[in-house]
Formats: sequence, C-alpha cells, structure tokens
Amino acid sequence: MRLSAQELKRRYWELRDLVNEWDPQGLIEAGAPEDEYDCVVGPLLRRLEAKESPEHIAAFLTSEMAEHFGMGIPEALPFAIKTHAWYTERWPDSEATPLGDTR
Repeated sequence: MRLSAQELKRRYWELRDLVNEWDPQGLIEAGAPEDEYDCVVGPLLRRLEAKESPEHIAAFLTSEMAEHFGMGIPEALPFAIKTHAWYTERWPDSEATPLGDTR
C-alpha cells in the first residue's frame, strides 16, 4: 500500500521515537539530540518494508551499532521483535514510494 508523504513522515517519526526510547547506547538519556540514531532509522525501516525477520533485523542493529558507534549493545532481538510487531500492526504492506509518485 502506498502512503501519502505525510503518512511516510509519520511512519518515520514513529520508528525514530521507538529507537530513541530503546536508546541502546544511552545517548538520548545523556542529552544527545533527538536525531542521534537517525543513521539507523532509515535502514531499519527498509528492512521492515522488506519483511526481514526479527533475527535478521537484530543482526543488522548489532552490526550497525558496533560499526557506527564503536560500541556493542544489549541484546537487540527483543527490540527487533518490538519494531517488527509495530510495523506489522501500524503499517502493514506499506511502501517507501509516496502515493502519487509513479517513478
């Protein structure tokens, strides 16, 4: 299902809020800006759109956090399961291409 540009933004912000709430590096709690984990939000959203399993998403998150932030993270699978459930409930079968964009 194609979403409007406004819905695509809302979907992104909702996922960003989930990632910031998870705060795997403790950066948001320490006062980092709200966009600190944006490097993860877009790629995570693409994986959810592709219907990757929570296990694959957890592996991505673990790798991305280690590569980008240079630190390990707590177990990523519970968060991957949570985001997978959020996406399945809120945005099932949604696409990245905005409604009306025929490219």
